[in-house]
Amino acid sequence: MKRGTYRAEIMAVIAALFALAGPARASGSAYASGASVFAANCAVCHQSGGQGVQGVYPRLAETIGRWVKLPAGRAYLVHVVAFGMTGAIVSQGETYNGFMQPWTQLSDAQIADVLNYILTGLNAQILPASFRPYTAAEVKRLRAPSESFDQVRAERATIVKAPGPSAMLPSAARAH
Repeated sequence: MKRGTYRAEIMAVIAALFALAGPARASGSAYASGASVFAANCAVCHQSGGQGVQGVYPRLAETIGRWVKLPAGRAYLVHVVAFGMTGAIVSQGETYNGFMQPWTQLSDAQIADVLNYILTGLNAQILPASFRPYTAAEVKRLRAPSESFDQVRAERATIVKAPGPSAMLPSAARAH
């Protein structure tokens, strides 16, 4: 086998492996930061594996990855972390009536990191191939202006009830 052919075949295998790896993942230090923010702030309610608590705190694992398919869903994820939410919601066919506190003390970078951790670490199987990790600049833009609990909940309701784009969300999420 010629040296150039061998090198080309190796490069083709490497390219194929990257293609199989799926959507982009946050860089190593950002991923570690997101895991740390999640463990310190989110896992108390949503549990360490993102499985949630029945009827109170919804599951995050393998559920919210679909929201990033929609620009409004992508913004909603930032809003729910930054501004919190209260009131009953339906997720995956189950009703939850908990309280999501606003995480105003988290920096834009920390919110980006924790969302990227949740999405790439707990939702990797359902992320769209076109997923791009959140950046601190994107979070900063989406955090202004501030929203109330009720506004965030109304935002969610609008997204799940909208015809067309909401079809990309799991059918159980559209139930409410």
